[in-house]
Amino acid sequence: MAGSPGFSTPIRVGRGFGKVSGLDLSAESYNCSGYAVIDPWEKRLTKLECLYSDEQIVSTVLSDSVFLVSVDAPLIEVPRFREVDRVAIGRGFRVMPPTFKHMRKLTERAWKLYRELLVAGVQVIETHPRSSLKSSGASDAVGLASTVGIDLGQLSSKLAKKDLADALVAAIVALCYLRGDCIDSIEASDGVIYILKKLVA
Repeated sequence: MAGSPGFSTPIRVGRGFGKVSGLDLSAESYNCSGYAVIDPWEKRLTKLECLYSDEQIVSTVLSDSVFLVSVDAPLIEVPRFREVDRVAIGRGFRVMPPTFKHMRKLTERAWKLYRELLVAGVQVIETHPRSSLKSSGASDAVGLASTVGIDLGQLSSKLAKKDLADALVAAIVALCYLRGDCIDSIEASDGVIYILKKLVA
């Protein structure tokens, strides 16, 4: 899968190994990139905030002992309309291809971060929060967290901000990727977009 990271097998790690996170990446560093961290062993949301520069994102991920990041951005080296985007659209998911103007900037930024995190030993997967909510059957991020058994604590008050709500959904995708029992995917020869299984009737 040249130029595109494709992970199709859920990882397995020992208890207490670290945390998983979701990143609702913005195209520009002056805008909020929503960032959510879940402790999969304690089943709780431990952080929910805005990050900005690439340096801040990488340093925060590493300092939080995150080993898996689910990012809401296309993961491809050269922005182009991918077969996996066609498959997603064909299944009724409204993904935005990397060729759109603002998506091109987002894709370039995402690839740079992907490479930096990979070198640091962090696994990165691609997701699409809106599609993940749709596939799960949940109406919003709060309901989804409740369904998978994640305690939001006082951080739930921050979820009115869309960037942070999308980051939480992305983090839940990372959690399900780790668990293996609630993950689904949209796959093609040039990429994998991870979403969620049907969780709410």
